[in-house]
Amino acid sequence: MARTRNPARWSAIIPLSCVLCVASPFAASAADEPQNVVSYRQAVMKAIGGHTGAIAGVVKGEVSYVGHVEGHAHAIAELAKLIPTIFPEGTGPDQAETRALPKIWEDWAGFEAAAERLQQEASKLAEVARGGDAAAIGQQMGVMGKEGCGGCHKPFRKPK
Repeated sequence: MARTRNPARWSAIIPLSCVLCVASPFAASAADEPQNVVSYRQAVMKAIGGHTGAIAGVVKGEVSYVGHVEGHAHAIAELAKLIPTIFPEGTGPDQAETRALPKIWEDWAGFEAAAERLQQEASKLAEVARGGDAAAIGQQMGVMGKEGCGGCHKPFRKPK
């Protein structure tokens, strides 16, 4: 059976393709506006904070979901991998409303090392969580908070 072409279909597709080609550069540039990037990274950081808060509830004995800690810790480790990518140049306090300090871009190697440290400590927390020992989880949570979170927030983030 021979395949026939439907000119009506092409008459709809061609104009739509032209609109998308023209609009795409504008959408991409608007998406990467400094304040949009800052809003995105704040959402990522809030997600890390949400997972951290959930683990803290377990560690404090407020909830008994010890089996959930490993998943939360893995999520933190995965999100920590994104941190260097969500701080592109041009998204500092001179370009957008942010608590990120210029030191991030001045000491990029130190900033990347701090993000890597969070990832490592969160991965260790996930390993510890597999054992189900709430005290050990609490101890590693403290290390992650001090060395992982604090290792970045103290030198690279302006206090409230």
